[in-house]
Amino acid sequence: MASLFRLRYDSRWGEELFLTGNIPELGNWNPNKAVPMEYVGPGIWSAMVETVCTPSLQTMEYKYFIRENGQIHWEDGPNRLLPEGKDRVWDWFGLTERQTMRGVAVPLFSLRTENDFGIGEFADLPKLGDWCLANGLKIIQILPINDTTLHYDWRDSYPYNAISAFALNPIYLNLKQLGIKEDTAFKRARTILNKEESVNYPKVLKAKWKHFQTAFEQQWEALKGTAEFQQFVKENEDWLHDYAQYCAERDNNGTEIHLFLQYHCDKQLREAVKALHDKGLLLKGDIPIGVNPSGVDVKSHPDLFNLDVQVGAPPDDFAYEGQNWGFPSYNWEAMAKDNYAWWQRRLQVMARYFDAYRIDHILGFFRIWEIPKSTRSGLLGHFNPSLPLSVEEIEKQGFKFSKRFHTTRGVETLFIPDPIEKDKYIPRIELQRTYHYQHLKDDQKQALDRIYEDFYYHRHNEFWKQKALEKLPPLINATKMIACGEDLGMIPASVPEVMQQLGIMSLEVQRMPKVFGHQFVHTEDLPENCVYTTGTHDMPTLRGWLDEDRVRTRQFFDSLDLDDRKITGKTIKKILEKHCDSPSKWNIYPLQDLLDREQKNWSPNPKEDQINVPANARNQWKWRMRMNLETLLPPIR
Repeated sequence: MASLFRLRYDSRWGEELFLTGNIPELGNWNPNKAVPMEYVGPGIWSAMVETVCTPSLQTMEYKYFIRENGQIHWEDGPNRLLPEGKDRVWDWFGLTERQTMRGVAVPLFSLRTENDFGIGEFADLPKLGDWCLANGLKIIQILPINDTTLHYDWRDSYPYNAISAFALNPIYLNLKQLGIKEDTAFKRARTILNKEESVNYPKVLKAKWKHFQTAFEQQWEALKGTAEFQQFVKENEDWLHDYAQYCAERDNNGTEIHLFLQYHCDKQLREAVKALHDKGLLLKGDIPIGVNPSGVDVKSHPDLFNLDVQVGAPPDDFAYEGQNWGFPSYNWEAMAKDNYAWWQRRLQVMARYFDAYRIDHILGFFRIWEIPKSTRSGLLGHFNPSLPLSVEEIEKQGFKFSKRFHTTRGVETLFIPDPIEKDKYIPRIELQRTYHYQHLKDDQKQALDRIYEDFYYHRHNEFWKQKALEKLPPLINATKMIACGEDLGMIPASVPEVMQQLGIMSLEVQRMPKVFGHQFVHTEDLPENCVYTTGTHDMPTLRGWLDEDRVRTRQFFDSLDLDDRKITGKTIKKILEKHCDSPSKWNIYPLQDLLDREQKNWSPNPKEDQINVPANARNQWKWRMRMNLETLLPPIR
């Protein structure tokens, strides 16, 4: 069995790291035969080793050491042990040097600088990196940056609705770096857009495209024959030409301008990432679970998608009727034929830019919430794959099955006919809210509750576990990026087990405990291999959340042993400091929460700082910093 070892260590120039242990593959403790580790990103070292124990050696022991100028420096502490069957390991160098890495989460479009064009750009990342360094932060996490351009209106602001899983969004290009002359008209347009309180996405997109056309006309002839451009095209020809043709048909123009823009997107982003790496910072991207049903991926590979359904999420505290994202589901059987090559390639392209990535809705690799094309409400969805119930199974649990319970139109249905096995049924989600349920006798309610509980929380555990283990290993092994899963929502019991086995970091939100019966996540409940945060882009900011419910605020303060019952900048700062005591590998905070440590940064209404409202399918993704990045230096204290 091959095991991937990752080590967190901020090395000095000239230091080399090695891995050794009590098996031949690790050199049997001989430093001269130890496995050299590869530097794969700021502070991250990696090695892949075959770890097969013999009958006489049941437990593998290992240790790291540094070699510098011929001298060997062993890490402190006892030998480490590799648990049986574990093929993903993430350690710190020296048991006494274990420290949580901190970072900031902010959409790229939200960044504001003195001379931007009304939206954050690739070129702004190094300036954000300067602020991170000054504040002791090592990670920058952004939302998806793939191209979403389809309608040229507000719908294109939705970053999870990409027309291509590979192409970058040209809206993030810096026009000055693109070679645009800053004449009077340019400066006037830039000044107007820069003064916008939030991102006016359609206006910015329209303004930038005028300059894209100008830059293309001025530079294309000189660029197209260069070795750098030809190399870019060659490295990306498996998706680039389909994308360019798609965009040409969309815009009624030629393919060349779209090749031109993607070349510059790649160039500007890679330059920004290099600048971050030179500062010792990591960039963490976001890989959406879905793609636009009208996009180039679906058009080029229709066999890889189920186009007769749409996916989303079941009802939760954020969306009473569930969420309908409008994406097609994946035809996993077709994808499995080439070992999920489309997904592997998608991650390999993103690895050009990212050191780590967030797997959006990782639960979708276990099962996905499918909704019929005939309805918009998520209430009539079902999990796919699933193990539907026969009538005999239902009645064996004491419930008297009747035709009216599955033929009633609308949301009063108690059972949904399985779309494949027509003689079997799926309990409708949130069925306790229906008219039929409310008018059942108590014994029938209890029987139905047992069926519901077993179906959604027990019946599929091993089944969904195996489905995930078929898909996820080829994906996470496709690159050296660190994988972090967004495991929020209706979580099957097998999810933590699979993520731990594969070394995928979990997401822990203080206000969304995964331990039943807890109101808040306490640090003692956190797994070590996790990202710990105060909130996500789908939630109110910490200040906004506390402001919503004063009773909950008091409970929250009690859980953190905070005496001050007022919501102030100092209070926000204390809460963030409490997070620093966690055993989590990474603490990544929304930029809004970090800025709210100073009341001078507060917005008049904290609700305006929430980036997305999941219940609103037409949400405009437009939150923008109210101050320039330049004004944030020196650091907030």
